[in-house]
Amino acid sequence: MIEKLKELAEKFGERTAYICEDESKTFAELFAGAQKIAKEISGGDKSPVAVFGGKNCAAMETILACILEKRAYVPISPSIPEGRRREIIESSGAGVLINCTEGEPKTEIIKNSAQTVKDNETAYIIFTSGSTGKPKGVPISYDNLDNFIEWITALEPLCEYEHAKVLNHADFNFDLSTASIFYALFMGNALVQLPKTDDFISIFETIEKNRPEIFVATPSFMRLCMLEKDFCENSYPYIKCIYFCGETLQKSIVKAIFERFPHIRIINAYGPTEATSAVCAAEITKEMLKYEDNLPVGIIENAAAEIEIEKGEIVLKGKSVFGGYLGGTEGGFYRMGEKRCYRTGDLGFIENGKLYFSGRKDSQIKYKGYRIELSEIEAVISSVEGVESCAVIAKRNNEGEVRLIKAFAAGTASEMSIREELAERLPEYMIPKTIKIMDSFPLNQNGKIDRKELEHR
Repeated sequence: MIEKLKELAEKFGERTAYICEDESKTFAELFAGAQKIAKEISGGDKSPVAVFGGKNCAAMETILACILEKRAYVPISPSIPEGRRREIIESSGAGVLINCTEGEPKTEIIKNSAQTVKDNETAYIIFTSGSTGKPKGVPISYDNLDNFIEWITALEPLCEYEHAKVLNHADFNFDLSTASIFYALFMGNALVQLPKTDDFISIFETIEKNRPEIFVATPSFMRLCMLEKDFCENSYPYIKCIYFCGETLQKSIVKAIFERFPHIRIINAYGPTEATSAVCAAEITKEMLKYEDNLPVGIIENAAAEIEIEKGEIVLKGKSVFGGYLGGTEGGFYRMGEKRCYRTGDLGFIENGKLYFSGRKDSQIKYKGYRIELSEIEAVISSVEGVESCAVIAKRNNEGEVRLIKAFAAGTASEMSIREELAERLPEYMIPKTIKIMDSFPLNQNGKIDRKELEHR
């Protein structure tokens, strides 16, 4: 991969590689900046590097620097609360923190007793929601990443777009960004970063200014774009393709997109963080809306991993699958000889050579594209003094999409004290919209909290 990056810097030297707000870097400039940072973190051990920052050029250069030095990068967004940042840094075993939030990256040596990465074969570590109440570290190796890059750069129709601009809205700590970063780089395309903003108008200003042909997005982001009535082919004729991943893609949003962009191409991809962002994808056509009850998430023949269904659960095997959680945290990972395997917890089936997703085995949900364990939120609420019991539920719309997270707690704790603890330990997207203090919980016939009843409150 390192040699390939050097080749890209030479081959596409003066071509624009990265755009974020008013910053722009060519491949040569981006690589030169990465080499400068790489020198600062060279030598000594090969412990992971915590990259703290948004999506500016400095953050991207730092990520590339880590790859050049074969030190795993651990992306940490400024939106993640301080308590969770400390947990991630400690759990990752990071020996260096590079702050990319202002001006030149600032390097800080960290004393960290955790020894999580014993070699230099880990490319990055992304932390996901964990059912124990703490985030789980997912280390992805260079072999995993190489396999993913080979797959996504050959994926139709993405492989057809050369010298294009690719729009990414995801933070680096969300693995959807992995698809946009490495697809764009290794295709010689320019990656356009959408700044993190609540300003609806600025989204379209960024789009119109940079005119990206390809969107890498969640369905939630596209629903936001569709709120703009002029978001259509006549006003945005340069948009050619949307790569969806991270959430269930509903037929309703696809139908609405095709009505506004009759000639657009839509890709629906599937894969967990544990299998390097995505392992399969299917192009969605207008004809599928007529005869498919659910949209396929992949074509088995062209997948980056072996995909099997075991007792209704999607199981992934092979090169894309990670080697197990940091610290030996339990999960769906296992081995068959030398082959890495992962029980995803996702329900699905294979029909006519296509993979379909049909739900979850457990309480894990997808909300705004993020994977969330409701039990992690419950664990944090339960730790608040005065909380005797609690339950967190997801409210869904008619299509089964999560639109709201609600929490219920019994005891003497106040809503404010619960919110303060949640804000300290969880990112904003995991904090329930409403928190209701109750005298007691409704119980089902087994004497457990009746969560179905709470969904109606």
